Amino acid sequence: MDYRYLKDESYYIDLYDLHTIEECLDYYWGLKKGIEEKRSEIKDLTPQEFDKESHKAISYAINVIKGERYRHKAETVSKWMDRDRQAQEKYDNALSPQGIRCKECYSVTTVTSKDLLNAYDENSQVLFMFGCTKCNKRQALYEDGREWHYEASKCPKCNHSLTSKTSRRKKDVLVFTYSCSNCSYRKTDIEDFSKSKKEREEKEAKDKKLLTEYRSTFCYNDEQGRSYIRSMDGISSFIKEKKEKEQNKDLYDKVAKIKKLTVAELEKLLTSVLEKAEYKRLELSKPEFERQIIVRFTIQDAKRSRNQYDSVYTLKKSIKNALIDTNWRLMSEAPSYKLGYLQGRLKGYETEEDLIMLVQKDVKKHKSGNGA
Repeated sequence: MDYRYLKDESYYIDLYDLHTIEECLDYYWGLKKGIEEKRSEIKDLTPQEFDKESHKAISYAINVIKGERYRHKAETVSKWMDRDRQAQEKYDNALSPQGIRCKECYSVTTVTSKDLLNAYDENSQVLFMFGCTKCNKRQALYEDGREWHYEASKCPKCNHSLTSKTSRRKKDVLVFTYSCSNCSYRKTDIEDFSKSKKEREEKEAKDKKLLTEYRSTFCYNDEQGRSYIRSMDGISSFIKEKKEKEQNKDLYDKVAKIKKLTVAELEKLLTSVLEKAEYKRLELSKPEFERQIIVRFTIQDAKRSRNQYDSVYTLKKSIKNALIDTNWRLMSEAPSYKLGYLQGRLKGYETEEDLIMLVQKDVKKHKSGNGA
């Protein structure tokens, strides 16, 4: 199989790391030059202190670049490979048009080459070159059977079509001559394949040297990269949280003032408050552990003259008022009443997120006029 598009994963990793090294080196020398230009202006540091602080500043900047490059490495390499895999599959799976005859002698033709044009475009097409087995006349067709037509370049002087001629000066040197039959325009391009090959080999050697010398310096391994991401995401989360608290200072101040009562402290508070309202024998059930904690309670109305409606209303109001500054709330359904016994449910909030939600809910109720 002709793997002209899709490469081994190591190729893409090397390419990404090479870009990382080049970016880090550019930043390093740019920052170093800029800081050095300020050396004479800094009077309160010794040369040694200046060098130390400069090194710290440059190292921090480079470490951020290294870390952010690592953060996007796996995703970028995957995208590159997916892109080339799609191009490779397009090239491999393209079927040549069948039954193509020579336009000159109508003899049988065979496919001599194929190329994927505009490989990374959405509408890329494979172009097949056919050669006549008899007269060697060539023609090119796209995979869908459309014929490819050569479009001659236009003369920059008169816009007339240019004619072209190719000649070989040396083994690896081609000369392309373009001339206009309508005016005096003439242009010569020389393609020295030995020179371009040498330049390509020199670049490959340079890239290999950069990877060998600087990969361990500028490219985080998985352990280093994950450590960086945890650290930076933690800092980012802290800054975001701090900014949010500053923007919602009143809300967080109210959360900070909430009394976080344990179940035992809740029982003690309600017993004291409800005895004054002439209720007795408060009993709490075992807690139900959900996102918040839920506790069922029963209590007796000790005031014989109080009817069912007044008993429920007074209990509900007494509990709500007692819990207003705490992390506990009477659940929305009204306490039920039977023969002087009342029962209901209490909900406790513990995490900061839940307490924020609790305060926001209370504020909303207050604004709508539904607060007890």
